[in-house]
Formats: sequence, C-alpha cells, structure tokens
Amino acid sequence: MRRLRKLVLVTAPVLIGSVCIAMFAIEIWVRWRWDERRGVPGFYISDPELGQRLAPNYDGWFSGVPVHINSLGFRDTREYALDKQPGTFRILVLGDSVTFGHGALSDTTYPYLLEKRLKAWRPDVNWEVWNLGVPGYNTAIELKYLQRVGPRYQPDLVVVGFYENDLSDNDVATEATLGRRITSAVQGSMQRWLYSYELYKRILLTIRWQFSDHEPLRARLEATEAEETARPNVQSDDPALRLGDTERFTEPHACFEEDRNPHRDRLASHLGDDTPTMVKWREAVAELQRLHRQGVYRIAFFINMAPNECPGVDRFYDGGAVADQDALIDMLGKGTPAGGTVGAFLPYRPSQMPGARGHSAGNANRVKAEALFEFLVSAGLVPTVGVPTAPR
Repeated sequence: MRRLRKLVLVTAPVLIGSVCIAMFAIEIWVRWRWDERRGVPGFYISDPELGQRLAPNYDGWFSGVPVHINSLGFRDTREYALDKQPGTFRILVLGDSVTFGHGALSDTTYPYLLEKRLKAWRPDVNWEVWNLGVPGYNTAIELKYLQRVGPRYQPDLVVVGFYENDLSDNDVATEATLGRRITSAVQGSMQRWLYSYELYKRILLTIRWQFSDHEPLRARLEATEAEETARPNVQSDDPALRLGDTERFTEPHACFEEDRNPHRDRLASHLGDDTPTMVKWREAVAELQRLHRQGVYRIAFFINMAPNECPGVDRFYDGGAVADQDALIDMLGKGTPAGGTVGAFLPYRPSQMPGARGHSAGNANRVKAEALFEFLVSAGLVPTVGVPTAPR
C-alpha cells in the first residue's frame, strides 16, 4: 500500500513532469530549426469520420509548392460566401491528391483551369469551381465528405474525380465512435499547434515498422520523410509546373511491341473483384448514383487517367488504357454521366505533359481541364444558354 501511494503521489507526477519538460524542450528545438519557407504546421487535421481533412486557413507548403487552404477548408486563395448570388453556377470537384494538385501550383490545378475555361466560354455566368480534392481520399471517403458539406455548399454540379488508387482502402472503418472522436480531437490539436508533431509521428512509425516489419508502415514512413525533407525550392520554381507550348499530333501512335503483350494486367479485369475494398467501392459508387438519380445532387464522374508511354519514342499509345477507361465508364455511367481523359492525352508527347499518369502538373492539367470542359458541355451538365437566377 505504501509503495502504491509513493507511486501515485511521487513517481507518477515526477515522470509526467519530466515528459512535459522534455516535450517543451523538443518543441523549442524544432521551432528554432524550423524553415520559415515551410509555413506553419498543420496541413492536415485529424477527423474521426474522414480520417483527415485540410486545416482551414492553412498557409504553408505541400510537396514542394506553396499551398493555401481557405476558411471553408479547401485549396483556394479566395474566400466565398455560402449563399449563392443570382447568376452563380457552383461546381464541387471531389477527388484525391490528383485533383488537389499534389506538386502543382494553385493556378494550374485542373479545377482552377476548368473555371478559367468556363469563364472564357461564358463570361456572363459567375462560375465557381471549388477544388475539394484531399490527398489520401478514396471514393468511399469522398462520398462521406459530400454528405457532410453538400447541404451547406449548395452545388449545382458535383464532379467526382477518379484515379486508379481510389479502388484501395474503401473498406477501412470510419465510424465516428466516442473513442475515435476523443483521439481525433487530441491528434488534431497536436497537428495544428505543435511544430514537433511530425517528428513524433516519424518516431512512432519507425518503432512500429521495426517491430512489425509491415510493408505499408514502411511506405508511410518513407512518405513522411519525403514530405519533411522536401523544401519549397524543390519544385516551385520548376518551369514544368507552368503552362507552356506543346506539340499536337493528328495521328495516333502504335507501340507494337508493347501492344502485343497479352499478359498485361488490366484495371478493367479487377472491377468485379469480391475483395472487401472493391465491394465497398462499388457500394459508394452506387450511393453516388442514387443521389444523382433521385435529384439530391447532380453528379458526374471524371476519370483521371492517361495512356501508356511508348519507350524511347516520347509518344503516348493506347496499350489497353482506352479499354480500362471504357470499363470504368460502363460501371460509373449507369444512369450517371461519366467521362475521362485517356483520349485527350493521345495526341501529345509525354515529355510535355508532366505527371500525366499520376500527380499531373502544368500542361497535363490543362489537357484535363479542357477534356472536362468538353465533357460537361457535351453532356449538358453546364448551362449553354441563360443565366442561373436562384440557388439550387
């Protein structure tokens, strides 16, 4: 009994005090060494249901480029009123890091370039294209995100951006239990106010990986280290991030040796898989289609994919990419408009389309924006005549 009292009254307070002093010292050390060009910490904030979300009013750097998150919590240097004025047509673009613009400047993301294209097309309409892309999101989380913000944002159109990795991790539990809410609140506060949060995160991931030898943990650790070591001048001054001249061909290119490979794995062959993540992905797609069918929101799917690159030739070629996109359109387009970018990239050189098959930037995002614009107009998803007069 005496030992227990000593533990509670003496040892525990001393231990807690020592930990607090150590954390205070570490925080001072990290702030002293902090690179001001990285802005403030807290790009992400933990969320009990979404896993993570972008921190409102964040100003800093992400993947080597400057990033600003507005007060509504999405990437934009502008602020918006939720109430729509007459003549406004508001488009929400959901997606992951490809839509957000991982490594792309804010004025060359494809949602931003789409808005610019729409304004040039019909300057009499007050176009608002809101980039709701969040790195790490998949289709199931994007559905939850829409269910949360849709009633307040009052969109006239919702574009759901799709990339291949959206098929992953849709089965991860995201129920906002009491435990998750408490944990998320603590973690969110640390992310927002502690400059040393990423240091603790890296240490924890390293310990977990060393003892478990779990490959996904190693990938997360490498991603964390890459984000920490990336400096603002790594990419932000790269000319490839800007829009430039391109060469456009009129005839498609045939890469015969690659096209004749009968063993190539096709994305289309996995859409019907019965794995937990694919089952949940199809359920999320079906729910988005239901929302569109019942008129809750007007929804369209936009497939962010590019063709294959022919080795040593600097040309895109089909190589099954068109068939993959067609299979996705067949599944996503059941009663819901769906379009994609594969055909739009075929006439161009890969060297002039940075990141076209992944985190696109510069000219590649311009091609995506133009493909999305043409799809929205041809599908009758944006007003070709008249001006919107009242909120949806």
